[in-house]
Amino acid sequence: MTKNFSTISNDVWETPIQIFEFAKAYFQVFPKLDVASTHENSLCEFHYTEREDGLKQTWFKDVWLNPPYSKASKWIAKASEENKKNNINIIALLNVTTDTHAWHDHILGNKTEICFLEGRVRFNQHGIPAKHPSQHPSCLVCWRKFI
Repeated sequence: MTKNFSTISNDVWETPIQIFEFAKAYFQVFPKLDVASTHENSLCEFHYTEREDGLKQTWFKDVWLNPPYSKASKWIAKASEENKKNNINIIALLNVTTDTHAWHDHILGNKTEICFLEGRVRFNQHGIPAKHPSQHPSCLVCWRKFI
């Protein structure tokens, strides 16, 4: 049985490049800032590491977000806030947890676009696909800049 992402000691799960490329093509958004990454796994020109704490930073360009799932609700709220405050596009790779306050307060009904991914994502660690896929379904959520 695979471990739940929120209960493991290491909450660093890297985005498979195929998911990132699919997200950009699907939403026609091309993020320049990866707000929850490491120096090694950032997918964008600019990025924030855990030490820099993207939750405390201003998001100044279109964003890619694959948050630590143990703190996903905080990242979802931050994404909604930064989208409104800075008029930027944000794409997030998230667990499908539509029963949570974060989803109801910041995703559903907030003019976001959602793409539910078929099957379970097999995240990477140190560039290597995990032995098991995620226990949870995943989706891409896009907060669009307003015109």
